[in-house]
Amino acid sequence: MKKILPIILLFIMLSYNLKAFHIVGGEIELVHVNGFTYNLNLIQYFDAAQADNPAPDQSVTVYIYENGTNAKVDEYLLPLQYTQSVPYTTPDCAIGQLQTLRPYYSRQVTLDPDKYSNPAGYYVVWERCCRNASVVNLNNATGTSVGMTYVLEFPAIMKNGEPFVNSTPQLFPPLSDYACINQLYYTSFAGIDVDGDSLVYSLTTPLNSSSSDPVPIPKAKPHFPVVFANGFDQQNMVPGDPSLQISNKGFLTVEPEFTGLFVFSVLVEEYRDDIKIGQVTRDFQMLVIDGCDPPVPPDAQVRLPGEDEFYNEVDTIRFTVADEKCFEFLVTDDVGDLVTFRAEGVNFEQKVEDIFEFNQDFINSNRDTLRVEVCIPDCPYVRDEPFIIDLLAADNACPLPQIDTVRLTIFVEPPPNDAPQFQTTTKTRTISIPEGQVYSEKFIGRDGDGDFLVTTIEPIGFELDDYGMSLNLTKNLAGENEVEFNWDAKCLTYDFNQKSNFELSLILEDLDVCSQPVADTILFDLTVDLPPNSDPVITTGLGDSPAFSRIDTKLEFNVNVKDADNDIINLKAFAPDFNMQELGLVFDDVSGVGEINSLFSWQLDCEVLDIDQSKTYNIYFVAEDEDDCKFSNSDTLKVVVNVIVPYNNKPEFDLYPDYELTVNEPFSLDITASDSDNDFISVDLLEGVAVPPSPSFSFGRVSGEGQVTSTLEWTPECSLLDDDFAPKKYNVFFLVWDGRCPVQKYDTMSIIFEIKELEVDYDTFLPANAFTPNGDALNNTFKLTDLPIPEQNLPPDNCEDQFMSIVIVDRKGKTVFESDDRNFEWTGNGMPASTYYYSIRYLHTDFRGTISILY
Repeated sequence: MKKILPIILLFIMLSYNLKAFHIVGGEIELVHVNGFTYNLNLIQYFDAAQADNPAPDQSVTVYIYENGTNAKVDEYLLPLQYTQSVPYTTPDCAIGQLQTLRPYYSRQVTLDPDKYSNPAGYYVVWERCCRNASVVNLNNATGTSVGMTYVLEFPAIMKNGEPFVNSTPQLFPPLSDYACINQLYYTSFAGIDVDGDSLVYSLTTPLNSSSSDPVPIPKAKPHFPVVFANGFDQQNMVPGDPSLQISNKGFLTVEPEFTGLFVFSVLVEEYRDDIKIGQVTRDFQMLVIDGCDPPVPPDAQVRLPGEDEFYNEVDTIRFTVADEKCFEFLVTDDVGDLVTFRAEGVNFEQKVEDIFEFNQDFINSNRDTLRVEVCIPDCPYVRDEPFIIDLLAADNACPLPQIDTVRLTIFVEPPPNDAPQFQTTTKTRTISIPEGQVYSEKFIGRDGDGDFLVTTIEPIGFELDDYGMSLNLTKNLAGENEVEFNWDAKCLTYDFNQKSNFELSLILEDLDVCSQPVADTILFDLTVDLPPNSDPVITTGLGDSPAFSRIDTKLEFNVNVKDADNDIINLKAFAPDFNMQELGLVFDDVSGVGEINSLFSWQLDCEVLDIDQSKTYNIYFVAEDEDDCKFSNSDTLKVVVNVIVPYNNKPEFDLYPDYELTVNEPFSLDITASDSDNDFISVDLLEGVAVPPSPSFSFGRVSGEGQVTSTLEWTPECSLLDDDFAPKKYNVFFLVWDGRCPVQKYDTMSIIFEIKELEVDYDTFLPANAFTPNGDALNNTFKLTDLPIPEQNLPPDNCEDQFMSIVIVDRKGKTVFESDDRNFEWTGNGMPASTYYYSIRYLHTDFRGTISILY
């Protein structure tokens, strides 16, 4: 093995935590399992050379967004499943500065087809910080390096109402190889696609994370690319001659000019039927060092038997059937090198089997040429034209094996082979048979070389078993083959409802040595003649006119079906624009022979219909018959129901003026409302509007048909006055509404009530001055209320001044009567006839006078 000169790499040592500079690269996969179940995988490449780096995260959380809208769809936590080391191509070339781990995160997820059917597709995102701080091709002005965003785009899992099965590309695991200045570096990033989709590879600018947080929340698009350092860009991520480039098949090469650690990204686009359906990016990094021994590549040449000169790659080697198809492959390299060999097909996809035969794989101490015999199979890899094979010899040089290639262009004459033939003069069959019959025919095939034969049948767009067809082998000898094709066209056994015409091919092939694609074919066009079947006919009592029905009524009619063939009939109803059961439609699906009917009934309940104006409803009645061949004819009748909502006049209040009310004086008012449609109406105070804050205010809800009246009762209190007992207005709102469904009408009214203080004239107060308590029932007591002469009654109370008390004394000043009740009565209490003195006290007014007792 070639030696490596000592290498010293300087790494900036920072305080490592979750933000340590350990991310090399990685990608995301979504692999189909079954149904709508997938394995969601995240693969990370992790720098294990820095001892201070933390261990890989124990789990990662990825977000899924919808393309176009960038709306979040799901998020999933993926646990760490395992971690493995990334190997070198040649393990003996390993260096301590380059050690890479491969943490693998995965979980099984079930994707809801209702959430994942957007034709624009979806994308999975994960973000992490940070990349290695020593990366030289990124702008790292802050000294904290930059983060990374992983993105996988995948198509909808439902297309055109059908599941769309797809697994995203799975890329070839990278190797922990380093590159040397001015030496060719190569590696394969090619992947596989289990669905057989086409993969196209290109270089792309890596993506930064959305923030400097160690583990940012994965964000929706747009994602921001990294900023390259001066002198670097997407076409020059690793400078060299040539600079870093990748073929469209994923083979990456560069001959670098500078040392350092370089970040790059590979974009893999996935195509199906020439339409792009997804893509994935893989970020990775390349370490370029100096001090490697100049490589001495192996020198490979080919010499044909009997030739002194080496093979010229522009020539075509031609082998006949009789030729021995072998030649020498000669390799010269450094002493002690281990040489390995392989062959690759260039213009064909078929794998080249191990065509090397050798007894020595080390170059000996005399640096002799290693001779290997190569033999080509008798059967060519490509038919009727030359095929191209690359013979490669690789040594075990560091950091990567050095390779030399000899490209051979070879034409091999295949062994002769006669084409097999069916023993018939007609290679097409157009056959029509009545339903219920059986068609059977034998076919004999022969081969002039005596090869064994195989006869197969290829139906176009159907399965043989589904329609009573079969192919049976009746003879199989060398050079001769016999099969029998049978078709049982009984419609009671097989369903010809959807398909009655069939195309298929009968193919005869021989089993020659080289499996040459020669065959004989008979084409069939088969038709089964089904018995006639007339359509069922639907009728109703409605005729061809729409049905008009007023809301809150019941619509009923019979639906009748007749079938002239007297077949079984199935009748059902459906409404594509609404739910029949929820709207109260009643119709029983029925089945019968020849003629059937069923009653349609609909109670047009306005509470259920919830409409505020006339509306049209379309109802479809479908009748299908079942004839003996399960071939169904149908009839569809559309019934248009116009639901009429009559106009509704609103109820109205009688007209009322505004009122002035005096405190402490009772007030009563009848409030009447009426409805010209004679609907059921209700009257009440308008809800949500304040009523006067008075305990005596009352107004009750009343309901009735056509006209209703409710009475407002109110004795206003002093508390309703404004400051200083000034008048105050109150606006009382009333509501009347009808019970009409579905369009309810209402009216509102307001009456302004002005509450005023009671005006009192104290100057007119002239009480009586004598009474006669002699038991004659006339003027027997002294009182000042409820007297027939108004001036003799106490002045009324108002809000400002109210009666407080009365005190009566005799001539000596002795109190003989007192009361705080304005409705007092003094009987004299057996007092002698005399003159007495009274004092009447109001809150702000006093009255004094005399009262005499007379007998």
